[in-house]
Amino acid sequence: MINHSITLITGSSQTKQVLHEQLQQLLGDYVHIESFATEEFLPIQLNVDFILFSSEVTKQEAHELCKITSKEIMVGKRTVHHQFIYQLLKIPLNSDVLVVNDDDFATVELIESLYQLGIDHLQFIPFKKEQIFYKNIDIAISPGEPHLCPPSIKKVIDIGVRLFDMATILKVVEYFCLGEKVSSLISERYIRNIIDLQRKLSHAEQNAKQLNQHIQNVVDTVDDGILAINQQQKVTVFNRRLEALFHFPVIDAINKQLEEVIVQQEIIDFILTSNEESKFFTIYGVDLVIFRHQMETENTIVATFKSINQAFEVEKMAQRELRNKGFYAKYDFDDIVGEHPLLNESKQIAKKLALSEHPILIQGETGTGKELFAHSIHLHSMRKNGPFIAINCSALTENLLESELFGYEEGTFTGAQKGGKKGLFELADNGTIFLDEIGDISLTVQSHLLRVLQEKELRRIGGRKVIPINVRVIAATNKNIQLKSQDGTFRSDLFYRLNVLTLSIPPLRARKADIPLLVKHFITKSGKWVKVGQDLTEQLQKQEWLGNVRELKSTIDYMLTICDGNKIEWKDIPQDRFQSYCLSNEQDYPIPESLLEIHEYLFMLETIKNCNDNGKPASRQFISMASNETGHFLSPQQVRRRLDTLEILGFITKCRGRAGTKITLNGAEYLHLLKLHAH
Repeated sequence: MINHSITLITGSSQTKQVLHEQLQQLLGDYVHIESFATEEFLPIQLNVDFILFSSEVTKQEAHELCKITSKEIMVGKRTVHHQFIYQLLKIPLNSDVLVVNDDDFATVELIESLYQLGIDHLQFIPFKKEQIFYKNIDIAISPGEPHLCPPSIKKVIDIGVRLFDMATILKVVEYFCLGEKVSSLISERYIRNIIDLQRKLSHAEQNAKQLNQHIQNVVDTVDDGILAINQQQKVTVFNRRLEALFHFPVIDAINKQLEEVIVQQEIIDFILTSNEESKFFTIYGVDLVIFRHQMETENTIVATFKSINQAFEVEKMAQRELRNKGFYAKYDFDDIVGEHPLLNESKQIAKKLALSEHPILIQGETGTGKELFAHSIHLHSMRKNGPFIAINCSALTENLLESELFGYEEGTFTGAQKGGKKGLFELADNGTIFLDEIGDISLTVQSHLLRVLQEKELRRIGGRKVIPINVRVIAATNKNIQLKSQDGTFRSDLFYRLNVLTLSIPPLRARKADIPLLVKHFITKSGKWVKVGQDLTEQLQKQEWLGNVRELKSTIDYMLTICDGNKIEWKDIPQDRFQSYCLSNEQDYPIPESLLEIHEYLFMLETIKNCNDNGKPASRQFISMASNETGHFLSPQQVRRRLDTLEILGFITKCRGRAGTKITLNGAEYLHLLKLHAH
């Protein structure tokens, strides 16, 4: 018959259930146990022999809710439930762990218990209710109170309700004078649980050592130097290759701060903070490349040290893979034929734009070589080792263009391939995508493209997953998309996104001096041994070439095909090859009402263009003096007024000093238009 009784009082019903089961297991054969939780119910008055509280906070709450009279009152000391210890052992070494409990005293007590149990491979930080954000802490543990964890914590481990420790149990045994035999039996039950826990700890430690040794053996067989550091900037992986390079033993490097192992500050800065993926270094006379990779999910940085020859081989393999897929740039700036100042200026600007990461909008008439410039810009950029993908937006329907650019998920539409398909933006990750004829895309595709440019992420058609991308966009058009944005056929927000950096390609009629070079280039590339007729290039230079370099090439190809013997001549061009041209944007340019004004503007633009072509400044004084030879003299003041008008229209730019006045691409087109109206 049981003559003794304990009244257990806890705060929560969950704590009451767990602690009641513990007391019943250890003391139930000798003591009657009755349990209450303050959050459930307490009688108005308690007059019992022995009360055991789960915590000081619970004791205070109980006294506020109930009149308590008892011979003995005890607040039990508690420790971590042994069943949940193993979860703590799986947390990575030296991790910062937030400890969350319902009151500050219990939190500190829990941390002390963890250290006493030998869980000392972690850094425990006590939770404060008033503190919402904890920097660089991703893991939290809580004894049955996970709902209190701040929302910024990524992983929460519930280690269950804490149990009473052995000292508390033995005090109960001593109070009821149950004798040494009972005390010994209860101690054996408790110690058996501790032994099981110790066995698990020992096995876990042994497995961890075996795993670490296995990882070390693997990285030691690699020809590269392998280094890994954790969030605390401590070395976690350091192989034999690095031991030989830095003359620092592997066994001494592990768990050391990075600056204790590597003394070169530039290497430390690159590994810890750089945004570059790779960089050349000379370490103790050895030339090598360090490749850096940051593992966001584990807050780990991995650095691979390769010799120069190994690095070049890796780059060659990557380039071969891109070439096999066709995702590479085929042309460089040397492939853009011409020596005219306007073309050279465009090349120089393009080389500067290439070094930036902003989008580029290339504007120019059809056939001027916009795609050649896009290829060349990619090869001159920091992304030259990444993919280059070109697509002609006007060649595809709206739906097909969307699926090509953004990809689709499996089952999105009839005929969709199994597993879905990556879009060109995904395939161009870490490289460049060239969108030719951007002015022809629909408003729907424009809205999707705008999101990619703004957010640097996309969703496949029919998909929900957001895919981050790192792609530089080069767009090209032969249309005036600024005017299209004004009339609503092209989104103005997309235009301004694309038009961060702009590049204008001169038409062939603005650089006719390059025609002989281009003719020679096309003949050489054809592989034919053909001479050029005596006055052929002069005749070709008189044409307007609204199809630009592409039209010139097709004309030369035609002549090479039908010519007799080993010479191409003017007679080899069909009679209808060149007809009277009418500029497509003629309606955009104002035509003076009087013939006199037409001749004045025609003279001035022609004089400026000739000066530009010859590298001479076109000053007001020079234009005024030249007008005297036309029979219609313009004073410097009259020249200035007309230049002001031409500048407002965008046909010229006035520069200070020796540069003088320059004709723009639109000005060259306007000059051609005035010639048509003057005849």
